[in-house]
Amino acid sequence: MSNKKIAVVGSGITGLTTAYSLKKNGFEVSVFEKNSEPGGAIKTVQNGEWLTEYGPNTLLIRDKTVADLFTELGLNDDMIVANREASKRFIVKNGELLSMPQSMLEAVRSPLLTIKSKFRILKEPFLSANPNRDQSIAEFIERRFGREILDYAVNPFVAGIFANRPENLSLRHVFPKMAQLEENYGSLIWGAIAASRKKSSHEKMDRSLVSFKKGLQTLPLKLASALDVVHYAHKVTALEKREELWYLSSNNNTFGPFNHIIINVPLYQVGEIFNSLTKNGYTFENEVDYPKLSVLHLGYKKEDIQHSLDGFGFLVPEVENRSVLGALFSSTLFEGRSPKESHLLTVFVGGGREPKLAELDTNKLVTIVEEELKELIGLRGGYQFMDHVYWPKSIPAYHLNYDNTLNLFEKFEDEFLGLTMAGNFRNGISVPDCIKNGLKLADSLTDQFNH
Repeated sequence: MSNKKIAVVGSGITGLTTAYSLKKNGFEVSVFEKNSEPGGAIKTVQNGEWLTEYGPNTLLIRDKTVADLFTELGLNDDMIVANREASKRFIVKNGELLSMPQSMLEAVRSPLLTIKSKFRILKEPFLSANPNRDQSIAEFIERRFGREILDYAVNPFVAGIFANRPENLSLRHVFPKMAQLEENYGSLIWGAIAASRKKSSHEKMDRSLVSFKKGLQTLPLKLASALDVVHYAHKVTALEKREELWYLSSNNNTFGPFNHIIINVPLYQVGEIFNSLTKNGYTFENEVDYPKLSVLHLGYKKEDIQHSLDGFGFLVPEVENRSVLGALFSSTLFEGRSPKESHLLTVFVGGGREPKLAELDTNKLVTIVEEELKELIGLRGGYQFMDHVYWPKSIPAYHLNYDNTLNLFEKFEDEFLGLTMAGNFRNGISVPDCIKNGLKLADSLTDQFNH
């Protein structure tokens, strides 16, 4: 057989990008997906004139690697850039939506932080670095910038991106560049200045917040359509190695042989697949926490909301003691998300902050959320549209001592040569991170097979 046959289990964005790149490099690639469509957590639903995202809502392009892939896939005509108003973001303080500063002058004038905290920032370049390499985001920020910046800037930001608390996450694994700046320069401020000077013109490009006319699932659908073999409704239940070749079981059939298998499924789903490899099996389910999260898509008449919703959305600091983590102004962000005279909000509840709230039934959750929306954005009427998405396991939390978890992945791959674990539990959770990780994995396997 050709020594270039590879199977990818799971059609999340990392797996699809890897498969696409491997095919370009001359491999025969077969993808196995348990659902009837590709994308993993990326899922777009069109319900009449309402377009909702069940997973990621936006995609930030900030380097040429991702931009070039989209061009290559022919996606530029389908791409839509977020409205200008999306650059404006709000933080809740004392029950009021305050605009986040977008310049140094705005930061000086902003009521978001007290004068004491603004002067506290000036001390940052003169603080010594922490010799402890594995510190939480909360510990790092409070030490370098003070409690108020942790509470009103970083805490809501971490909730909005990771659905978690900064106390629960490792700085070095969640924000590796930030950790490197302190390690290399002893200061974030000096490090950021030095890094900006070093950046080459090739690396520099305008940052663009984008989606697609028919939603983010356009991307995995496009990648999947470029592949030769995608088996939908095929749940892989077992793996077997015969001599140096791999076989997999799905739907009571055996597929193979393959030279290499990429496992691109969440950690809490790998147990059944890996149980076939050893008597004890391999499970990583308890190694990484995936907090519970509820997402409410709520549509209202514009006349029933007093706030102009002129921005990306709002985030709620934990110290504000509210149930809502934050909300996106989805119909402000992108055109075509709601009927013309309506607003669409995407509201997040639960996560690592209040996981039990995420478990509430839909009616209770809507009641809680609408009470808070009345206070925060002046909601005065009932919803026209509602959809509740519950993620019993949402975004993997890169906890303290995450090196130990990564070492377990490597130990597993060393024991079972020809298997690779890939997904958002490694090297970043964002869609661009997953794309770049998929391309790197494809390049690594190509080099491995060519030498």
